[in-house]
Amino acid sequence: MKTILNIFLISAVAALSAGCELERYPYNEISADKLDATNIENITLGNYAKLKEEYYYKTLHQFGEYGGDNMTMSGTTSDYLFNHYTFRRLNDNHYTANVWQFTYQAIVNINSILEIVPEGESAEKDQLLGENYFLRGFLYFQLCNIFGKPYSHPDPATNLGIPLKLTTQIDYFPPRATVAKVYEQVVKDMKKGEELMQSVKPNIFASKEVAQAFLSRVYLYMEKWDSVAIYANKVIESGRYTLLEGAAYESYANAVPEANTETIFAIRMMKDVDFEKYHLDQYSAGSLYAVIDNIGWGEMYPSASILDLLDEHMTDRRHKFIVPETTGATLRMSYVQHNGGNEYLNVTDTLRREADGSYTILENPSRYGSPTVQTDTGKDALGEWTRYYVRRGGEKFYVRIENIALRNGYPKRYIYKISMQEGQSHLYSPVMIRLGEVYLNRAEAYAEQHMESEALADLNVIRRRANIPPLTSADLTATRTLNDRVSEERRLELAWEGFRKYDIFRKKQTLDRRYPGTHLTGEPVYPEVEWNDPCIVEFIPQREMDAYPIPLVQNP
Repeated sequence: MKTILNIFLISAVAALSAGCELERYPYNEISADKLDATNIENITLGNYAKLKEEYYYKTLHQFGEYGGDNMTMSGTTSDYLFNHYTFRRLNDNHYTANVWQFTYQAIVNINSILEIVPEGESAEKDQLLGENYFLRGFLYFQLCNIFGKPYSHPDPATNLGIPLKLTTQIDYFPPRATVAKVYEQVVKDMKKGEELMQSVKPNIFASKEVAQAFLSRVYLYMEKWDSVAIYANKVIESGRYTLLEGAAYESYANAVPEANTETIFAIRMMKDVDFEKYHLDQYSAGSLYAVIDNIGWGEMYPSASILDLLDEHMTDRRHKFIVPETTGATLRMSYVQHNGGNEYLNVTDTLRREADGSYTILENPSRYGSPTVQTDTGKDALGEWTRYYVRRGGEKFYVRIENIALRNGYPKRYIYKISMQEGQSHLYSPVMIRLGEVYLNRAEAYAEQHMESEALADLNVIRRRANIPPLTSADLTATRTLNDRVSEERRLELAWEGFRKYDIFRKKQTLDRRYPGTHLTGEPVYPEVEWNDPCIVEFIPQREMDAYPIPLVQNP
């Protein structure tokens, strides 16, 4: 009986002069005896192309970023994304349901290749096999982070993760594996991919170094510090990647991935074609963060707490990822005031700039001891700096002075970090891993092993590129330890890339959202979320629970 390879997804291939761009066309089935490197490649390209679906990357981003403390929402919405922001879980959230369904569709398609293609027939086939092993590990890792507790929580050997479907058998329905078993499979798949992939390919495809970079992240989440450093070293010492500098870094998302020396792996989106096909004017992750060329929602802004951290160094290049929407000649000073309980308010009183460069408070000047905004000056390794402040009720508030518009009382500071590829509003090829993260993975591993000088060296690679002063041992204190400094730098460097929720809870930290935002409206309200709160793990979609032939244990 002839073996048939069933293709459940859509495959794609197109080779364009600018590089290997992914386009999709229907592909049905191939018999094993007719399988060659060309059609294996076509099927594999289809697996990559499926990652572009609007319900995949956007949903991954929402899970990782909306549940963190880097952004604030300036209104409410009936869209279920609001539940990811407020931690009000639903078992019928279509975002969670679609990402679950998508992942298993993709995994079955990958399994079809892994079952039927033998190893060792050719370098080309082995490369493609390795890419599919990598993709399966990547998919399982992402899904387990959404529906399972972090590996670092007690006890991964008993905490439930997700079902491990490793075959194409249509009548095989595995129960939920433990988090430890899922991670074991992820490591196994990525190491197999690392072994088989020997070709140097553009960074929109998997390669040996891509698998190694992801292993540095997987081991980071597992707190296997030696292994983090080993795999980070492999990537850094490969010489394939270099950090972007200066203006190129400040406009990181503008270049296509193949022209970006820092990107290790990205999901390639094509100008015009994919913008229209995937409705990126409304359904890209960046469209929630900014209105660009009158396109996008622009309802989610940087949180007060990350702005405070960023403003410690006004020379920080990462300020460039934030673009205020200006309005006429209205000059405002903005700061956050705590009114007791869970009430945090944006104060946005208006100012007048005087001829001597000082600022006079025009709106509600009686609130302040002086009608003039006051200044702090200082000097660091990069030169002199100035920050502005006011006093209210005896308390000192640092203020931002901007010609800025408001939405529902929230200053409209747009985030451009994941928009504007090739100058097209919300076009973006999602960066899945880059060299900056790999340095930070290694820095955290060194810090956890009390290797202070090595950790500081890696942190200072990132800080130097950001144009902020390097850290020394003298900067480490009991209230701001080396581990704290690593966490802060990771927060700033990877902000709005989908990491923050996972970084907080894997490190058993408390999510602190005591700042303005509509997460403080409705019921229940979570101004703080403990690392062991059940709400940090999503419910398995009810439609999947109902359709599964064997009982699936629901998350508490």
